[in-house]
Amino acid sequence: MISNTNGSTYVPPEYPSPIIQTTLAFIQAYNEWDINKISAVYDDSLAHYLLPKSLGRPVVNKQEYLNNFENAVMPLFKRFHITVHEIAETVGDVVTIHASCLGESIFGAPYVNEYMVFLHFVPPKEGGDGLPKISMVKEFVDSSVMNKFFPEERAKLSAAMAAQKVGE
Repeated sequence: MISNTNGSTYVPPEYPSPIIQTTLAFIQAYNEWDINKISAVYDDSLAHYLLPKSLGRPVVNKQEYLNNFENAVMPLFKRFHITVHEIAETVGDVVTIHASCLGESIFGAPYVNEYMVFLHFVPPKEGGDGLPKISMVKEFVDSSVMNKFFPEERAKLSAAMAAQKVGE
């Protein structure tokens, strides 16, 4: 669901700009949990920042981001849904998104996080889908959620995999 800050359903403009079209495709790709659609919105020059800096996460390129997301994040979830509260398109090919996420790990743990995401765009390449691509993501997350949820769920997954190997 895409909604604005007062909780009502966000309705994109009748004729959304190409940047908003890509932004909506970005959100839909994550809500569909489809790595190919996620990859399609990113330019090959992608630089992805997971912030705040106190998380100690390095800036990653497109391939590093997609590999980590597909192999270390996606397997932890059985449910993941983003709700957008606000989208602001600014001059200079930048969009700001305020969003929240509700999800559930494969072990039943709830995942609730809040995001501020800055998307930077590059013009479409010849022969592509005609839409701009995302060249930079600055994703601010609730660091307390990140520092608790992911280590706990990865530990559960490691224990389950170890138990499965013992049982083989």
